[in-house]
Amino acid sequence: MPITISSITTLVRYLLGDNLKTQIPGDIFTYENSKIFTISESNASAVTDVLVNDASSAVAYTYSSSRQTVTISSALTIGDTIEVQYSYYPNYSDTEIQDYIHAAVIHLSTNNFYDYTISDDSIFPDPSVNEQRLIAIVTSLLMEPDNKTYRLPDLTINVPRDLPLHDKIRKAILINKINTHGTFDIL
Repeated sequence: MPITISSITTLVRYLLGDNLKTQIPGDIFTYENSKIFTISESNASAVTDVLVNDASSAVAYTYSSSRQTVTISSALTIGDTIEVQYSYYPNYSDTEIQDYIHAAVIHLSTNNFYDYTISDDSIFPDPSVNEQRLIAIVTSLLMEPDNKTYRLPDLTINVPRDLPLHDKIRKAILINKINTHGTFDIL
């Protein structure tokens, strides 16, 4: 089974502490003339429930993740109260992280680590678990270069703030080649 960008995205979220949150109670709307409702969080992951006048049974709706809208196809009466409950990521959208993953793969190549190809949602050839973590670490460095500590369950990296970004990336790659597990500092 190929390694997906989505699986690397999950690792990046762990490293950056961008954890899934739930919006309950949800966004509240009053129906006037449009059955399309835009949710307030820009990085919504999924709509978990839609309530009309505090009842969720038999409410038919569709969710557009690209537009962050919910369209209700059930009958509504002017003045109905609509509540949209959903889960979201507070800091980054999947698209933002995936763009940074593409950049991280380029950094690995320019630092003579390995040449990966990204096609659709898959990375070829399949990176090992250690290489997946390195891609996530480089992605995290690109996204938050001033963050001083990145943590995975069995790996921690401590980074000095005064080191230029490209040096941080280069050293993370070099250290990863030498030390393939545990805690290490980029000095």
